[in-house]
Amino acid sequence: MNRRNYWWLVIVVIVAFFAAKKYLVFSGEFTSTSATLSNARLSFKSALEGAQTVGSSLVTIDTANYPSTSVLQLQSGDTVLINANEYEVATTIDDVNDDTFNMTSALVSGDELDDTDVYATQSATLTVRLTTISALNNGSFRILVPAAAADGTDNDGYPDEGGFEFGDTASGGTLASITCPTDPGTYGTFTPTATAAQSSGITIDGVAYHSFVCDYTSTGAVGTVFDGTTEDAFVINDLINPAPKIGGSAHVLGQADTYSVIIQQLDSSNTVVDQTTTKVGVVDAVRVSATIAPQLTFTVAGVASSTSVCGITTDVTTTALTVPFGELIVGSFREAAQRLTVVTNAVGGYSVTAIENDQLGRGGNTCTGDGSASNTCIVDASVTGVSHTTSADWTDATNDPGFGYSLVSVSGSPTLAFTYNESARTFSAKQFADMQASEVVQTIFNRSTVTGGDVVDVCYRITPDATNVAGNYENYLVYTASATF
Repeated sequence: MNRRNYWWLVIVVIVAFFAAKKYLVFSGEFTSTSATLSNARLSFKSALEGAQTVGSSLVTIDTANYPSTSVLQLQSGDTVLINANEYEVATTIDDVNDDTFNMTSALVSGDELDDTDVYATQSATLTVRLTTISALNNGSFRILVPAAAADGTDNDGYPDEGGFEFGDTASGGTLASITCPTDPGTYGTFTPTATAAQSSGITIDGVAYHSFVCDYTSTGAVGTVFDGTTEDAFVINDLINPAPKIGGSAHVLGQADTYSVIIQQLDSSNTVVDQTTTKVGVVDAVRVSATIAPQLTFTVAGVASSTSVCGITTDVTTTALTVPFGELIVGSFREAAQRLTVVTNAVGGYSVTAIENDQLGRGGNTCTGDGSASNTCIVDASVTGVSHTTSADWTDATNDPGFGYSLVSVSGSPTLAFTYNESARTFSAKQFADMQASEVVQTIFNRSTVTGGDVVDVCYRITPDATNVAGNYENYLVYTASATF
């Protein structure tokens, strides 16, 4: 090499060095940078293992040849797509194979063939936060999200192993998009653009990227905090999360598959000036399970005398097992009450029914029919219109003898069959259903959901007929609480 050529070479090297030096000085990383997925759960991608049974809700998947290797990567309530038809996951079968799950509906014809694809997509919002280090006139922010490929599979609406899915551009379904900051001050107006990897033409180190750009119309500023509080963050919507990775970096259950998200600021000529690469992890959901035993607590408690209830004042003190009216006087009501409490975690709630074994008989003797033919029976409430199914206002102790009851809610939200003051009545009452007369047991209150404690008072009223002979009268009541689990 002659001396002249040598010096030219030296000059070229020096120029190249300072050019590189200048690039390094004016290129840098954002500060306080993060990329956060709203839902970091992996999508599910598998296929049916062998021919399934039409009409069956039980499905077996291939856990050996597809990205998702366990049905435990599904969760109850997930929507799975089988041959373009949607099904809901009821339960997954946790056994040595982990290849079977049950659905809330049965397979329809055409969805049972071997190797039919099974998908369950997980969508997410990716929020990017950063603080700028450069003020670039008419520049833009670009966020690059890795795709599995740039061949059309990146935007067909199905989850991809190894990259995020953009959405189905062919069918016009929901596509990924970016929401730019609003009211950004020195940045003028932001304009969003979202491009799938197939069209973006951006490949870095062999990885194709979806491109999400926010162009702006002013100078920007150094130290702008796009954190969602000081200024809006950059939000990418409706990404479809990857299915588990395969191949040399195959997914390991319980470990996150990580992906690089590249955040850039470009100048007006689309030259990258600032850039930061951050990581996001996508992982299997953790199924948390527990069992709560079915519970139903039903109690009958006494109410003291002189208690105001159902618009009356009780004359005697009751216990859980007794209603001791004591001595009755013709033409005068004798009144008492008991308190019923229900607690249950039954999803369908509960009902409480009541029935008497018979009308009150002297010495517990049988009262045939309505008991009116015997002066040794205190009949059920005889007010006109009343029965074990129909209530009526009972206010006349002289002309309407008998035994009956009414209801009032104390706490909770039970539904009562009737109440003492319904239809502006003074004491609306019913007879108890009579077991001896083959009357049907009656529901007196209920609820269609769980309850931490519904409390109802049953108010008893009795008055004898003038023809009832002297003696001790009795019957018994049976209250039954039933829950629907």
